[in-house]
Amino acid sequence: MFRIFSGKSRSNTPATARNASGSGQGRTISYDPSLINALKSDHHELIGIFQRIWSEGYERQDFRKVAELLKAFKSTFQAHLIKENVSFYVYLEQSLDNDSHTLQIVKDFRSDMNDIANAVVQFCKRYSRDVFTGDMLMDFKRDYEKIGEALTRRVSLEERELYTLYHAS
Repeated sequence: MFRIFSGKSRSNTPATARNASGSGQGRTISYDPSLINALKSDHHELIGIFQRIWSEGYERQDFRKVAELLKAFKSTFQAHLIKENVSFYVYLEQSLDNDSHTLQIVKDFRSDMNDIANAVVQFCKRYSRDVFTGDMLMDFKRDYEKIGEALTRRVSLEERELYTLYHAS
């Protein structure tokens, strides 16, 4: 499987190299007081779409609906990841530059999210079909439950633990 992100963050590059590129000198990600609420809103929307994949698509054996909802789920999920990677993680990595222990925890969270993202994208690609084969029909329930468990665990961890680290520095 391919990785959506390389796992390397901008903080792995020395600040002098990051800032030595002309007009971008000194640029940083600023604190956004509305970011956490926006990320939580994304979570709510993603959970809603994910539940609809099951109730409006799979349970009714409407595989066109499954494909349509998977497309919406995937694009919403990827938009959330971009927002989280650019605005949230980069800001935390900047603000935790002097706290190597917490910074490593944040990097581990980010790496874990990239692994989940890869699984979600593969799931969406596999089942975005108007017709399911017998094997796909049997596998869908198991794969859907695995993805659902991973997302539920992740959303809970982010909202309960990780997002508490985000504050104006």
